[in-house]
Amino acid sequence: MDLHRHHSRRSLCTATRSAALRPAAVLARCVFPIVAGLQAEYALAGDASNQVDFDGLFLRSGAAVDVSRYARGNNVAPGAYNVDIWVNGTRVARDDVRFVPAGDDGSTRPCLARRTLEHWGVEFSRIAGLGTGAASEATADCIDVSQAVPQATVDFDFTEQKLEISVPQMYMRSTARGYVPPELWDNGVNAGFVSYSANAYQFNNGGARSTQGYLGLNVGVNVGGWHFRHQSSLTAMTGQKTQFDDIATFVQHDVTKLKSQAILGESHTTGDVFDSFAFRGAQLATDDRMLPESMRGYAPIVRGMAESNARVRVTQNGQTIYETIVPPGPFEIADLYPTGYGGNLELTVTEADGREKNFTVPYAAVAQSLRPGITRFAFTAGELRNDALTSKPVFAQLTVQRGLTNLVTLYGGGIAASGYVAANLGATLNTSLGAIAADVTLARTQVPGQPSLRGHSLHVGYSKFVDSTDTNIALGAYRYSSSGYLNFTDAARFRDYVKGGSTGHPADRTRGQFQLMVSQNLASYGSVFANVTAEDYWNRSGRNVFYQAGYSNGYRFGTYSVTLGRTENASGAPSNEIMLTTTISLGRSRQAPTLSASFNQSGNQSSLQTSIGGTLGDRSQYSYNVYGAARDGSTGGLDANGGASGTWRGRYAQLTASASGGARSSQMAAGVSGSVVAHPGGVTFAQAVSETFGVVEAMGAEGADVRGAPGVEVGADGYAVVPYLTPYSMNTVELDPKGVSMDVEFASTSESVAPRFGSVVMLKYRTTMGRAALIRAPQLSGEALPFGATVSDGNGLDVGVVAQNSRIFARGLEDNGTLTVKWGETAGEQCTVRYSLPVKRPAADMGYVSVESHCLSNAALNLSAATP
Repeated sequence: MDLHRHHSRRSLCTATRSAALRPAAVLARCVFPIVAGLQAEYALAGDASNQVDFDGLFLRSGAAVDVSRYARGNNVAPGAYNVDIWVNGTRVARDDVRFVPAGDDGSTRPCLARRTLEHWGVEFSRIAGLGTGAASEATADCIDVSQAVPQATVDFDFTEQKLEISVPQMYMRSTARGYVPPELWDNGVNAGFVSYSANAYQFNNGGARSTQGYLGLNVGVNVGGWHFRHQSSLTAMTGQKTQFDDIATFVQHDVTKLKSQAILGESHTTGDVFDSFAFRGAQLATDDRMLPESMRGYAPIVRGMAESNARVRVTQNGQTIYETIVPPGPFEIADLYPTGYGGNLELTVTEADGREKNFTVPYAAVAQSLRPGITRFAFTAGELRNDALTSKPVFAQLTVQRGLTNLVTLYGGGIAASGYVAANLGATLNTSLGAIAADVTLARTQVPGQPSLRGHSLHVGYSKFVDSTDTNIALGAYRYSSSGYLNFTDAARFRDYVKGGSTGHPADRTRGQFQLMVSQNLASYGSVFANVTAEDYWNRSGRNVFYQAGYSNGYRFGTYSVTLGRTENASGAPSNEIMLTTTISLGRSRQAPTLSASFNQSGNQSSLQTSIGGTLGDRSQYSYNVYGAARDGSTGGLDANGGASGTWRGRYAQLTASASGGARSSQMAAGVSGSVVAHPGGVTFAQAVSETFGVVEAMGAEGADVRGAPGVEVGADGYAVVPYLTPYSMNTVELDPKGVSMDVEFASTSESVAPRFGSVVMLKYRTTMGRAALIRAPQLSGEALPFGATVSDGNGLDVGVVAQNSRIFARGLEDNGTLTVKWGETAGEQCTVRYSLPVKRPAADMGYVSVESHCLSNAALNLSAATP
């Protein structure tokens, strides 16, 4: 028996009692698994020989109990159903599936075509004897998966309309973990939105008062797969002219076959090979988010050989990061999740007889490293976007990165522009001594009226994790640029500067840069780190150097850290800094406040600050922070100040407010952020949205919370906005119906979607409106109704099942009507309940009514009708 499946059903049973699902579904899940759970499990597995019988006497209902219809594993009538299809725990499609009779007992099974199953990853070529016996059915258009594929199981949840197929891994095509087929990427709906952020700030210093206001806008319109975006801001300040900034305007579209994004308008280059800069034009660039989560970033491909059905375990720094079972023969693991910049991988292959084989795969990475076989590219053409330039050069840029093997990644590119050309070539090496990246950029700049500048820039990066000492050299980088080298933006600035009649150079020209960061884990004693950065220039003397070192650790109630820093500038005296910080949790509850304190000594100035912050509300929709601070005053003594701030995340917006004051100054600020979203269902006010978001549609479910989004709940119009979703990954959005009227019935409280980047997707939750009631209706003779009898309404739709003591809990009822109770096929095995519900109570009352009635036989009904 599949114990995991039983555990899932118990959890679902608990959930449905508060989720307002169909009464029949509640009883079928919460009562009858006791009656027929074992039979259902064996029948689902296609093993009729192992069926067991349940003795109805175990249920002390005082009446006959008919559980025969629950003794079948798949209690669904033949026909086509639109269902969610899951294979080995991954949602692969939503489609119409035809169910056909599976035997004389009235059970059914899903009818699936071989090509469809192959599309979902089933490898029939790996099944021995495919052309004979039960497996021969795999060649037809209607496959019984549990018979065609050894040890496969099928489970259909009618109330959730969910078909779960489990296939042993050895019969599945290898796919990366987290893979979502492009066919499931949702284009979303035609929609528009305006996301805004506004704040006002007033400052009073010694009687001089100033006020500032800010409004930021992000406007979007989606039509088909095209996404138009505009970003701008408006700033106003006392005594100054109001300023409008046009930040960016562009249109974006997916190019699925190339796993890339096309952008027309204003944006930024990727910065993978050359320095990033703003442009106005067109760009086609790969988007790593279109890859499965396990294929993003760098991790080596692990290969080996198994002599039997073997267990493969991959560990890094003593932690197991991957484990799987592989069949005999060569195997390949290509979907390890990235785990930072270092730490060799230790592989253990355990054969079926217990023998173990161990080997090590070096693992170190720098930012340019790619997995073998992965290509990343970007092509951009347009003009440089820089408002400070009077002449903006036109350019074209191409960059390419390619992972060749576990050890080598090649990358490079070129820029051609007005008066400028550059080329880059580099490689990364993953070795047992660490990961090394090295590249060289050659550039030529034509300067009006002057000889051309030619130069090169050499960049070397290094990263290594030392397993034996738990030391991480997170990033070491060195760059040297010759005197004639300029990057694209510096060259454009220099040419513009000279064209304007000026001489010299408008900015410093970097000669060398050096960065090094090292961290050391001390286990229970905490961790230490140190880093140093240095930079010098061609056109001025001296060097800027910054040193920093620190120690941090945790204790029972919080954390503490010590940080030391020193800055040496060519233009001034050295400056030293010391910072001490600690955080203490003031309780054990989820919303317990946190006390933070810090002391800072910089040069001859010192300061001390303490604060208390936390969250409040049943959905943590409120957050607060109160602080006090003191520092050395400019005239001696101490300058003290304090303040408070708070945030409220509501259904329609997010509000913030803050105030602070000291001996000679004070400030007040208030802000609001949110969105207005137009979608096929209307217009909805919401919190500020990200680039990719969803719209919930649940008619009549006012007040239902959207889990995982504090403050977001369904409005009176039946809509809510989920402000952020992860593109190209499967997002599950759940509604919490707690507080929703009992007159609303959910067919499902969970929906899954994989949106494309920038899309606005609709998440539709089917609901049924109608009154809910608990009706006690024994037979006219006083005899109890048979436990488990089916209850249907006047339209023949199942609305409930008879529970103990002739009680029927049903939803979707009219104020007056009849219900039919049926526990057999003959006229004597059914009766009718007439009911009349009392006047509906106020909407604020979320309960249900209780009604007394009787279940009348056909003879009693006829007699009642004949009586004047």
